[in-house]
Amino acid sequence: MIYTRDEELIRYAAGLDLPENQVTYYYTQHREALNQRIMMTAQGLGNQHPDIIAIGEKANGAMVNAQKEVQSLKTVLATKLELIKKQVDKMSTMVDTRKDDTVALSLKQNAYNQAKETYEQSRNMLREMKIKQQEARVLLKMPRDPITLHEKPKVPKGAVFPNITMNLLLGAGVGLIFGIGIAFLLEHLDTSVKSLEDVEKYLQVPVLAVIPKDVGVLHKQSGMSPDAEAYRILRTNIEFNRKNPEDNSITVVSGGAGEGKSTTLVNLAYVCAQGGYTTLMIDADLRRPRLHTFFDINNSVGLTNYLTTDLALEDVILQTPVDNLYFLPSGILPADAAGILNSRRMSELLQDVKQRFDLVLVDSPPILGVSDAAVLASEVDLTMVVVQHRKLPRNMLMRVKQAVENVGGQVIGVVLNNVDVRSDSQYQYYTSYYTYYAPSTMEENPAPQQMTAHQSSSDDKNTGGGNSKSEDLY
Repeated sequence: MIYTRDEELIRYAAGLDLPENQVTYYYTQHREALNQRIMMTAQGLGNQHPDIIAIGEKANGAMVNAQKEVQSLKTVLATKLELIKKQVDKMSTMVDTRKDDTVALSLKQNAYNQAKETYEQSRNMLREMKIKQQEARVLLKMPRDPITLHEKPKVPKGAVFPNITMNLLLGAGVGLIFGIGIAFLLEHLDTSVKSLEDVEKYLQVPVLAVIPKDVGVLHKQSGMSPDAEAYRILRTNIEFNRKNPEDNSITVVSGGAGEGKSTTLVNLAYVCAQGGYTTLMIDADLRRPRLHTFFDINNSVGLTNYLTTDLALEDVILQTPVDNLYFLPSGILPADAAGILNSRRMSELLQDVKQRFDLVLVDSPPILGVSDAAVLASEVDLTMVVVQHRKLPRNMLMRVKQAVENVGGQVIGVVLNNVDVRSDSQYQYYTSYYTYYAPSTMEENPAPQQMTAHQSSSDDKNTGGGNSKSEDLY
C-alpha cells in the first residue's frame, strides 16, 4: 500500500528535470487513470464495475512503479552527491593554495594602477596644450576687420512662407474628402446585419421582433417597463407565424456567443407566462448554462440527471417565483453533451412536456461552435435565431439557417437583438411603443397584460385553461 508520505515524495520527484526520469511517466499514468475513474463514476458506473476495477488496478500499478523509480533515483542522486563533495574538497584546497598568490598580485596591481593614472594625467595635459597652441596660431592669421556691410536689411510686412490660410483651407478640404471616403469604404466592407431588410433578403424568414439595446431581465424590474412590449410583439409574431398550433416547442439559437440568446429566452418566457401560457424553460446549454443565474437557482440537479438516471420529471422541474413559469435546469455538465441530447429519452422528454405545457422554450449553445444546437433543432418543432445587431456577418447568418435546415429543423424567424433604436432612425417607427407605453399611460392601458386572439383560442382548447397542465404535473 502506498502511504501519503510516499505519494508526496513521488509527486516531488516527478517534477524534477532529470534525464531519464521515469517517475514523471508513471506518475502521469497514475493521474490519468484517476481522472478516467472520476469521469466513469460521473457517468454512473459503480465501484464494482469491471472498467472501474481495471482502471483502479492500472492507477495502483503505476504508483508502485513510480515508487520503485523513486528508490532508484535516490540511489543515483546519493552517488552524485558523494562525487560533488569530493570535488568541493579539492576546490577548497586549490583556493587555499592560491590565496597567497592573489595577495601579492593585488599589491602589484595597485602599483600599476597608480602609474597608469599618472600617465593619463600627463597625456591629457599635453593634449590641452596642443589645442591652445592651434587656437593661438589661427587668431594670429585672421584679419582685423572680417565683415564688410554693403546694404542694410529690410523688414517685410508679412510672412512669405508658409501661407497659413491656404494651408488650413486645403487641409480641411482634403480631410473632409478623405473622411467621407473612409466612411463609405468601411460601410461597404461591413457585411454584418444592419437592417430588417438584410435579414429577410438573405434568410427569407421574417423578423419576429427588434429588441432595443441594454434591455435587462424583465422579471427583476419593478413596474411595467416599455422594454416588455418588444417581447410581447415577439410573442404575438411567434403565435401567428407558426403554421401548426401544436408546434409549441421552440429552441433559441445564435451563431456565436454573447448575442443575448439566454436573456431573450428568459424575457420571452416571462412575457408568455404573464399572458396566461404555462411556460417551461429548459436549459439545454450543457457547455455554459446560464438560465439558473437569472433566478438564483442551483443547477446541480436537472436535465442531465433526468436523462442518465431514473428520476421522475416532477423531481427536476422547478416552479419559479413567476406564476405559470417553470424551469428545468441543466444539471451536472457531462463529457459528451451532444450524445446525451441525441438520445431517445430526450425525445420522450420533449414529447412529454409538450403535452403538459402550453409553451416549451429550450436554450442551446451557439450553433456554429458545437453540434448540440443542431441536435436540439432536429428534436423540437421550431427554431428561433437570435442575431445581435451589427455583429454577425451575413454569410455566417446564412450558415446558421443552413445548419438548422440540414438536420430537418424549421426556422420560424429571427430576433434582431441589441439595436440602438435612439440613434438608428430606421428602427424608430418599429419601436414606437416606447412613447405609447409611457409610465403615465401604462395603468390606463391593460393591453400588454392580455393574450392575443389566437393565444386565447388555443388556451380554450385545453381543458381547464392554461394552468391545467401545471396542475397535472404537480
